[in-house]
Amino acid sequence: MADASIDNLIETLADELEPVRPRRLLRGALWVAAGWIVVGALLLWIFGMRHDLAAGILMAPLPMLAFWLIVALGIAAAWSALRMGLPSVGRDYGGWRWAAFAALALPLTAIFIGFGDRHGAMEAMHPGHGMGCTLDGLVAGVGVGAALFAWLTGGAPTSPERAGWVTGIAAGAAGAATVALHCSSNDMIHIALWHGLAIPLWAVAGRLLLAPLLRW
Repeated sequence: MADASIDNLIETLADELEPVRPRRLLRGALWVAAGWIVVGALLLWIFGMRHDLAAGILMAPLPMLAFWLIVALGIAAAWSALRMGLPSVGRDYGGWRWAAFAALALPLTAIFIGFGDRHGAMEAMHPGHGMGCTLDGLVAGVGVGAALFAWLTGGAPTSPERAGWVTGIAAGAAGAATVALHCSSNDMIHIALWHGLAIPLWAVAGRLLLAPLLRW
């Protein structure tokens, strides 16, 4: 009788349950890629490609290195955020930190360059020469930020605060990488400051604005 009662209880509890479509990282990654490409392409369509790329010429070595470091940070952070939307216990989400350490080469390079040319550094740091790039970077990150937020709201991450930080970093890096394809400056101080500024600003926005919306 006891076994029959337990079976009846289980059947009663499971009677209205429906199968749930499994969450696939590939599907989330496609969302992120679409958000990155669509918003980035729209920005480049409105404001145009930087002159050397538009002429079929490669970027100078240092700006190209900066571009790929930022892209690597964006991909690593987005991948970590996607994994936070999957059910798991004890999963490590810290892989993006290695890309962040590598990206620190950009501000460090800019600092050393600034020591050698203080007048040029002051010019590059003037808001009138770079604030537009930061604003463009913030807008260009919206696609990735929205895609990751949509993915995470369906996955209920165990640490909304960390998910907010990482989502913001991914969105900011996506925006900064897009701006690098538009802005013609090869100045490393300009790139590290005005392009890179989108990353911490988006990270703070992710923590303050997105994290509270990701709570269970």
